Amino acid sequence: MESPEDHTETVKEHIRHEAMHKSNEKQIMTYAITSAIYAIFAATASLLAGYHSNESIVEQMKSSDQWSYYQAKSIKMNVAETKLEILKAINPHFSDEKILNKIESYKNEIKEISQIAKEKEVLSEQHLLKHISFSRSVTLFQVAIGMTAFAILIKRKRFWYLSIGFGLVGLGFLIFGFSS
Repeated sequence: MESPEDHTETVKEHIRHEAMHKSNEKQIMTYAITSAIYAIFAATASLLAGYHSNESIVEQMKSSDQWSYYQAKSIKMNVAETKLEILKAINPHFSDEKILNKIESYKNEIKEISQIAKEKEVLSEQHLLKHISFSRSVTLFQVAIGMTAFAILIKRKRFWYLSIGFGLVGLGFLIFGFSS
């Protein structure tokens, strides 16, 4: 016949097992929520990285267009200057206000075009820097998600803490992307 002490020990063991199982469920739920938060941040950062990548390319193309326009105007200015030089070589006293005004107009236009092209280059560079920051954020959030999954699989809380570290650095890059 079983003694009451043995019966109590079985009940205690059952309670410990249930408590451990419930505690593990709560821990896994915490890990899952953390991973979901990382995924939300990663998706947001990914969209922003793509947007800024595209904007960087568009601004660079606009800058290239402006430089092409600059070259075209420079060529026209050089043709007008050459025309004036040839006419002066033929007749040293030659002067044509129309050609001089055209040359001056070209000089002013290429200054303005050059300024616009440089502004577009700066905008392109700014978008590229934001893209890089958001891309780093995405990478770190993905690593954090992987570390959380690893923590669940091997049941080691230290890997979850490590995922929090990666997540915080990822969040830092995300915030930096907004502020730069």
